[in-house]
Amino acid sequence: MTIRPHWTTLLMAIVAGFCLLVILFGGLIETVLDPRAMDLDWRLSPPLTHGFLLGSDAFGRDVAARMLAGLRWSVSIATLATLIASVIGVTLGLVAARRESWLSTLLRQITTFTQAFPAFVLAVTVIAILRGNGIQAVVLTLGLITWPVFARVAYAEGQAIFQREYVLAAAMMGMSRMRLYLRHVLPGLVPSLSVLIVFHFAEMIIAESALSFLGIGTPMGAPTWGVMLSESQTYIRDAPWLLIAPAGAIVTLIMTAHLFAQHLRTRAP
Repeated sequence: MTIRPHWTTLLMAIVAGFCLLVILFGGLIETVLDPRAMDLDWRLSPPLTHGFLLGSDAFGRDVAARMLAGLRWSVSIATLATLIASVIGVTLGLVAARRESWLSTLLRQITTFTQAFPAFVLAVTVIAILRGNGIQAVVLTLGLITWPVFARVAYAEGQAIFQREYVLAAAMMGMSRMRLYLRHVLPGLVPSLSVLIVFHFAEMIIAESALSFLGIGTPMGAPTWGVMLSESQTYIRDAPWLLIAPAGAIVTLIMTAHLFAQHLRTRAP
């Protein structure tokens, strides 16, 4: 029991640090490892051969370079979509929790409606209708579809926080609504929201990978993990590393996010 927190913390630190380095220096990395560079003479090369750390694909492209480019794409989309969803959801949830009104009723109806339809199905439908290809279309679609989960948590916990004595006292003393939210209400939501944000980030990684696997919302030729999984189907017997590499990256990132969320949950007061 004393070893597990040490190793989970170490794993989280390594994965988080690696992702941060790739995102910050991704442009510099691509000048050395071009994810789109082709060499048909070395197509389907196994890992650790001909200078390919993770092998090459059917067009002789470096799998490791495409993995790093896919990491930037997936983490960027997941982070931005989570940011949009959390800001919209928490804002609406707290406003509705302040006092019972038409906004509270509307928020409950929207939440019920979105729960009746899976978010991924809605995302596929919206992106297909809009015919949007690019990071903006995917980020906005995922963010605008998944915000109700944050609104539901902010609304439920916000109602309890607004009834606490120190919050009522601050309101009676004439504290402005914005200051009341920032100084007294939001700090009370931090434990729950931090866990929810990490779990939501992991869900967005899965959603983005699934969308790009289906070829939805991804620009033509973009080196994403979902695209790599889709391309690997043809060569799953002859070149299994084409499947193992992106699948392993997705599983590792999601497991790390879940470990981090559980870590935050156990440390929450």
